[in-house]
Amino acid sequence: MKLSKLSALAVILLSNTVLAESYQSFTSLSYAHESYFADAPEYGFYNKGDSDNFSLSSKYYFDERLALGPLNEFAYINTSSNVFASAVNRNRDGSSLMHGQDTNFDSSATTYGIGGQWIVNSFIIGASYDYNESKGKWNDYSFDNDDSDVSLLIGYLFSDNFLISAGCEENFDNICGYTMSYNWQLEGTDYIGFSYNASDNFDINELSSQYFFSVGEQSYLMIGGEYLHDNRDYFFADNYWSVNGSYYYDTRTSITAYFSEDDAYGVSANYFINQNYSVQTGYNSVVNEKNRNEYEGYYFNVTAQF
Repeated sequence: MKLSKLSALAVILLSNTVLAESYQSFTSLSYAHESYFADAPEYGFYNKGDSDNFSLSSKYYFDERLALGPLNEFAYINTSSNVFASAVNRNRDGSSLMHGQDTNFDSSATTYGIGGQWIVNSFIIGASYDYNESKGKWNDYSFDNDDSDVSLLIGYLFSDNFLISAGCEENFDNICGYTMSYNWQLEGTDYIGFSYNASDNFDINELSSQYFFSVGEQSYLMIGGEYLHDNRDYFFADNYWSVNGSYYYDTRTSITAYFSEDDAYGVSANYFINQNYSVQTGYNSVVNEKNRNEYEGYYFNVTAQF
């Protein structure tokens, strides 16, 4: 009798081990359509148009990442070195008014990117390179341009649950900033994560948090919030809060929603066909009467992870 109980226990433990899926590579193919409108009559400005976007991205981790239950949820702080690559194509058309001049435009832009993060003895060194191609027409003027962006990042993992980093991106504005993340590990896979991001001059400050926890044998919930303080001397600069949440009916099926103070909201659904392939679709919208801008879009993703 005792031997039978021990055998049954061993089977249960082995079954649980199998259910703890782990992955190293993630590749996504996506399509998104966007429509937007912005109006600032006191500045003699408006802009409206549509865009169709296609993207292909892939990321490889040198160590396996263990799923927390849901197959698309992993540790709040990544501690594995990785490399990544992407290609994004965006086709836009629309019209605008600026300084009393009407403009019709039609453009196509493609960005190719590569990069990675190397974690050695708790130190993090990251770098990425983007090559941009753009061509199109503004009224009777045609353009065909190319440029590149380089970003660098350094950081330190004080533990698997505490990270501080700083980075800069060399582009038209040479953006730099700081990040601090902390993971408060609870029972099992439950956790509360905190992150703080700031620009190099602390004009922009962002504080966010999320709470991930199980609500049943195979059901999970993630709730989060974010507050952004933008103190720049800029027409659209403002302070915003947002809330978001995801419900995982089981390890393969989830729905997500978010809402922010600037009247933005979105909903999406994700489903794993099997342990390696998933599909996601979603809708986003903004109707911001204060800043007089509107946006709506929908997207569809296919992801493979192994």
